[in-house]
Amino acid sequence: MNTRRLQKGNIMLISASDKGIVDSQLCFYRDGLAGCIFAAIAARDPIRYGWLHRVISLNVEAVDAEIKSAVANPAITTLSLIFPKVDTLDTLIELIDMLKSSAVLFVEQDILFDGMRCIGFRAVIEDKHSWVSGFGPFTFFPRTRQTPYSEIAFRVKQKPNYCKEMKKAPSHILHLAHMDMRGLTDAFFKRIWYKSIGHTAHLLGHKPNLKSAAKTTFTIPA
Repeated sequence: MNTRRLQKGNIMLISASDKGIVDSQLCFYRDGLAGCIFAAIAARDPIRYGWLHRVISLNVEAVDAEIKSAVANPAITTLSLIFPKVDTLDTLIELIDMLKSSAVLFVEQDILFDGMRCIGFRAVIEDKHSWVSGFGPFTFFPRTRQTPYSEIAFRVKQKPNYCKEMKKAPSHILHLAHMDMRGLTDAFFKRIWYKSIGHTAHLLGHKPNLKSAAKTTFTIPA
């Protein structure tokens, strides 16, 4: 893998060799397949929203280094780590075990629900715990998490100082919904919020549950 990094402002851009992988992942979000319309908007211009994508191997030192670098970079608010070689249940379990040995990530949730283990990783971001969302090419994942490649995504900065919030999270929690959607009017923001709720339920075929909840990173067969 070409690890050469390009620079635009303070955001590290992907190398040319990884561009196809990242573009495939971004197409999933752009097409609204994650359910969240805000993600679809941000995926059209990830640099504008401080969303960094890095293609990475199954190496915990590399994972921790990428997280620490993103936390330290003022231009990055959201980090996605993509693992192209994680494409079977065995390699997914290998990824989960590797992430458990991280110095930055930890497991807060491991619950049996509807025949599945719902595992929730958190990233320690200063005094907050950031919910880690997981994606991958697995039919046992919720439809809104079925991406071309395996990925974890999470916020790496404190929550913006919103004038108002549609749904207030616990004060010690960070999650992907804390992305600052710049340039959206209040009316448009509210319309997209409710549209996202309906679209997610439509894709899942039911209201979201623990398997698809933001607090759950991966669901694997029990």
